[in-house]
Amino acid sequence: MSIVNSSSAQASNWKQLSYFRVFVENDAHLQNARYPLLNNKRQQLRVTVRLAALDASGNLVTIPQSDLDNIRLIDYNTSALIDFNNSFTGDWTSSRHHQGYTWDRGFFDSIRTLRLEQPQLFEELENRADVVEALHVNVPEQIKHELESQGSNVLSVLAGENMADCPNGYQCVQFYVSTGARAARRLAARLTNSDGTVFRTNYSEVGDDLGEGDKRGKFNSSFEVDPVTFPNLPNDHFGDRRTDGSGYLRDTLVSSATRDGAEFRAFEAHVNIRMPNGRKVPIKSVVHSMSADPILGAEVIWACRGGLNGARCTYTYMCYPGETQLRMGTPPNFYGWRGSFYRSSGLLELAFANFRPRILHARAGEVVIGQMLTSQNSWFYNNGSGTIETPNYTSMPLSVIDIYGTQHNFRLSLNFNLTYLNLNKV
Repeated sequence: MSIVNSSSAQASNWKQLSYFRVFVENDAHLQNARYPLLNNKRQQLRVTVRLAALDASGNLVTIPQSDLDNIRLIDYNTSALIDFNNSFTGDWTSSRHHQGYTWDRGFFDSIRTLRLEQPQLFEELENRADVVEALHVNVPEQIKHELESQGSNVLSVLAGENMADCPNGYQCVQFYVSTGARAARRLAARLTNSDGTVFRTNYSEVGDDLGEGDKRGKFNSSFEVDPVTFPNLPNDHFGDRRTDGSGYLRDTLVSSATRDGAEFRAFEAHVNIRMPNGRKVPIKSVVHSMSADPILGAEVIWACRGGLNGARCTYTYMCYPGETQLRMGTPPNFYGWRGSFYRSSGLLELAFANFRPRILHARAGEVVIGQMLTSQNSWFYNNGSGTIETPNYTSMPLSVIDIYGTQHNFRLSLNFNLTYLNLNKV
């Protein structure tokens, strides 16, 4: 392969390509390589298109930005365009935006091994159509900032750690490919110049060239995407569970206090994802439901009750992965006890013995669910006068997305006695 001499590059109208190649990750030296990709429509492959252009006299020239913007990925066999957008809605989507999810070949290998050892974990998934809910993802602030800084249609020219993919004299454009399909697909690249001449890298008759083509405008460069499906894990692979057979989340006491004969306690439980081999899959973000019912995305459940088993009042709070911020959602504003009314947040202050409410056992890649529990015979209200009572809300949807982009949907609920939390897949 010849290295282009950039010293003679000119900014003029280009007529032909002397080099045109598409490759994945850092594999510029490979031809027609095959790459696994989770078919959750979020995980992405980093694809680089590397090229060099000549004018009519054979001089090296710079391709203008307006033409680079026209580069698209295509199906290798049919030349059909791959959908290009930033909404990530199609079965096959190319974008200039990276969603921030991890691509890990070693993890895919573990899934393939699991598929051989426990095929029943994949059977149900293969017998139904893929459904990706239209939910708003609470992306961590650092990822959100990166996406916003890119703009809506910015061209991602390789920079920094990726400059090795674009050596001196070449021009490079970067895409990110995601899929929701199950069948493998081979992809190539296409570019149209200002004269309307189309250049493609899917001419199989050229042979396995490494970017220089047949010297007459035809090139052969591609990569294959092999979709991988995340297994349908049993319910007990999500969250730390009690060992008494109840299936409830294991709770850890973090604080307690007593006031006027009433006990206040705070517990913490952990929501995590564990593969059958014991490997934990870190959680990246929490999904917010876009339901018209404002309660459904509240991030908190609450209830009060009396009876022979003793009076008690409880509600939850949580902490997102990678955060220390306490999220209490939208609990009722007040609770009533013995004719007095207090801010609901005051229950946590009592439980934490007058210290600022906080998460004590945060873990990277896990959601922490806190539960405040008091022995009071109380009720929740929407106002401090006690005229508008808030009914118990004992369960809520909770969806998380792991670092590989797979969404996991649950329902978090209180048990009958309001003493423990349960987490069930939906």
